[in-house]
Amino acid sequence: QDPDDQIVTDKVWHELAFGLESLGVEQKTMRLRVGEMASYFGIQNWFHRQTSELSGGQKQLLNLASVMAMQPEILILDEPTAGLDPVGREDILRNILDYRAAKNATIMMVSHSMNDMARLADRLFVMNGGRLVMDGTPAEVFRDAASLVDMGLDVPEITRVFLQLQKLGLPVAPVYSMEQAVAELKKLKGESGHA
Repeated sequence: QDPDDQIVTDKVWHELAFGLESLGVEQKTMRLRVGEMASYFGIQNWFHRQTSELSGGQKQLLNLASVMAMQPEILILDEPTAGLDPVGREDILRNILDYRAAKNATIMMVSHSMNDMARLADRLFVMNGGRLVMDGTPAEVFRDAASLVDMGLDVPEITRVFLQLQKLGLPVAPVYSMEQAVAELKKLKGESGHA
């Protein structure tokens, strides 16, 4: 969540190698993984910079690259996109998804961004008051979007629109993606006969 809490070295390249050194990875493998991560994350241009000189987004990218260099099978992330602009957020999320696909890794992400979770997650766990209150696919969880809103949680913007349409009396199902919204509106159009 706070990239400054994760960084333990003074140079970017050393931060990338730190976890690998801690695991006792041999030098040749370490150099290879550090180079791969620098290239993969596009940080080779600031490879020799001081970590204290990096922007918040660069620090978050460096933290993620440092962890991924260790090639964990399970990656647990706490608000990895907090404080990032939309472009930085998409970069981090794309890298996480690419890593998941390349390594067949399990990614567990804590996030308040329901837009991101609706779009990216295979399974959602919703906590309220320290208790697990929902567990299911995005379709299953967002089917009860009104309960999420009642708990003070955010829902995707498109879901909010469809909740309002339901309140207006339109016979639409809850949706959490644009594709679902289009399909639901087509059904509504077909039922009503209106253009």
